Amino acid sequence: MPLRYEKIGNVGVMTIDFPEKRNALNYTARLEMEKIATEVRDDPDVRSVVFSGGPGAFCSGGDISSFAKATPVEMRDRLKQQHRVTRIFYDLEKPIIAAVDGPAYGVGFNLALLGDLILASPLAKFCQSYSRVAIVPDGGGLYLLARMIGTQRAKAMFFLAETIGAEEAQNLGIVHAVHSSETILDEAMALAEKLAAGPTRAFGLGKAMLNRGMDIDFASYLELEAVGEAYIMETEDHQNAVSAFLEKRKPVFKGR
Repeated sequence: MPLRYEKIGNVGVMTIDFPEKRNALNYTARLEMEKIATEVRDDPDVRSVVFSGGPGAFCSGGDISSFAKATPVEMRDRLKQQHRVTRIFYDLEKPIIAAVDGPAYGVGFNLALLGDLILASPLAKFCQSYSRVAIVPDGGGLYLLARMIGTQRAKAMFFLAETIGAEEAQNLGIVHAVHSSETILDEAMALAEKLAAGPTRAFGLGKAMLNRGMDIDFASYLELEAVGEAYIMETEDHQNAVSAFLEKRKPVFKGR
């Protein structure tokens, strides 16, 4: 299979491993990704997620040969399927770490943008490559990118389809940290394990508030905040954390 999934402790790890296509996604891979996304969402033991690519690339984009002759109806169906994956990961109330070692082009870039934190190696390359083949970005890419770096820079990345490296991506605020190719997956796992040991419900609700907050007015956000705070105080993790604070000990979070 072009995608591999394994659960390591409380971390779900999805690896795109299709070296003959530089990890470009065909329809089979997208269907497999939907299964993995659903499993990650529905498994309460998974408390954080890592995206990675096989040797040589994170994901070089969509496999053009797999959709070049698709009819408009077929293309819409393909995109609706992809959008299910995009929404699951975007709405996932668990932290996602994207470990980018090599090219992240087109939909590969946009998959990385679904990561809450992106780690990159010096070999990482990011490109909104769609204009090179005269199509528009998919996978929610421009929506996510504009909210990260602003509309003007997002337009420039789309129009010019220029490739940027890890350092520039970090300066733009796309990349959280840069690590060597030899250590990036270990660093991603260490970070994911740290987050998996944290207050999963609070992380998830905070992530949802951040995502929704980009699209609603301030008054609506404050109401969301009030409801969220009232809910989260009923969780086991919060109550244990309060007890730990009062007893001057380190809390142990269970994700409940």
